[in-house]
Amino acid sequence: MNNIIRLLRPKHWVKGMFLFAAPFFGGELLSWGTLSAAPIAFLAFSFAASASYIINDIADRKTDRLHPDKRQRPIASGEVSIATGTAIVALLLTASAAMAYLINYTFLAYIIVYLSIQTFYSMSFKNTAVLDIFCIASGFVVRVLAGGAAFAVPISDWLFLSMFMISLMLATGKRIGEAKLLHENAAAHRESLTGFTPALLNDILLITASASLVFYAMYTIEQYKNFLYTVPVVTFGLFRYLMLAKEGRGDPTDAMTGDRLLSLTVIIWLLSVGIIRYGRLWGIN
Repeated sequence: MNNIIRLLRPKHWVKGMFLFAAPFFGGELLSWGTLSAAPIAFLAFSFAASASYIINDIADRKTDRLHPDKRQRPIASGEVSIATGTAIVALLLTASAAMAYLINYTFLAYIIVYLSIQTFYSMSFKNTAVLDIFCIASGFVVRVLAGGAAFAVPISDWLFLSMFMISLMLATGKRIGEAKLLHENAAAHRESLTGFTPALLNDILLITASASLVFYAMYTIEQYKNFLYTVPVVTFGLFRYLMLAKEGRGDPTDAMTGDRLLSLTVIIWLLSVGIIRYGRLWGIN
């Protein structure tokens, strides 16, 4: 059972928080429509994500054995058979589709788009430099769009651009971490890393981080004036992530959950946005 849980990678379900970006910033997070649909939407996308992780683990089982950490994954280590993994994928996809159907057709369509992109990534796109980080980034962006569809909240153009650039930044940070960790074995583990030079990865990281900050600042001005005061917090968080990425600790999930200062920054940012957007409900502002 422990191996099955590890196979699902529940720690990565934290990425499902991107589903709530639109209602959170749009002031609809505490509405009955959002609260009633939130658990089903979150589980539906999390199950779909876990299915995509297992598909990727099956496809990457040979190269994962070259990675000092990924070799311990249940499929790569042989602790879970391919047949068992395939059966779990079928169960997860069935449950995900059923729950998404309860939300609406558009949300279900976004899950299908997400799974299609991740499947193409696992089978081919992961071997092509630049295309691979766009596939990784699309997973975050699709979550934002799916959340807008699930909770009937329009997605701002500036929010879309902010999330897109932040997603590219996180994907690039992940690649930098892999390159630093694997050294000469990097190309054998992930073919796309042969197309990236350290300088190129650093350039992409800085460009996407800069664009993220500018687009977020524009979004705060467009959406809700007092959001502008959260820009310094976001700036600190971006700088902290850049530092972690340069050190080879740029995996988004590990960075968010493993670095206390970055985790604290994210919490402070969320609280700040929450107080500004929802404070009137409790007489704070």
